[in-house]
Amino acid sequence: MNHPIPSDLWLICPRCHAECLDRNLAKNEYLRCTRCGEEIKTPFVGRTIPAAWALSTTGLILMVLANIYPILSFSIAGNSQASLIVTGIAGLWFQGYGLLSVLVFFCVIAAPALYLVTVWYACAAWCLHRRWRGLPAILNMAAFLESWNLVPVFSVACVVATVKLRTLGSVRWEIGAFWMVIYALCILLTIQFFDRKKLILYVEEEHL
Repeated sequence: MNHPIPSDLWLICPRCHAECLDRNLAKNEYLRCTRCGEEIKTPFVGRTIPAAWALSTTGLILMVLANIYPILSFSIAGNSQASLIVTGIAGLWFQGYGLLSVLVFFCVIAAPALYLVTVWYACAAWCLHRRWRGLPAILNMAAFLESWNLVPVFSVACVVATVKLRTLGSVRWEIGAFWMVIYALCILLTIQFFDRKKLILYVEEEHL
């Protein structure tokens, strides 16, 4: 006599909503939907939601520190000026590069901050077992913002700009550069640990 499979052993495909039988996975093994081929389950090696929550919280703190302290100071002919991130963006605006300044502001300040907020919200809901509203939209927003998160690229660009500025005057790194590097590393780790697919399954299971 065949016994029915318990309902808690079935997984719902987030794309086509087909039912797939759950099972334990080995390392580097994935469970895909037989109907649409969507990846439904992974062993989640190297990715944990609590770690992403902790990293996003740390990242939000580092974001503030990286933006309120100057990154470098430039001296030429006895005149010295300390530069913050927003200082460079404002300089682009007043020089007539309005569109470029808006793009830099979005990719270096706005998008990273919003990405960390969305990751924090989604991870907090999972860790605290809360049925918070708007979680599907938050996950979609996090996926969109991840590709616009260019803080690591900006950090490398600062190093390149410093090399060129040294031919014109004296350049000195400030404490803001340290916070910027740590901030960039924290964002990269957040992206690595944030498991969006696991949270999508959570949304499906909770019918959010």
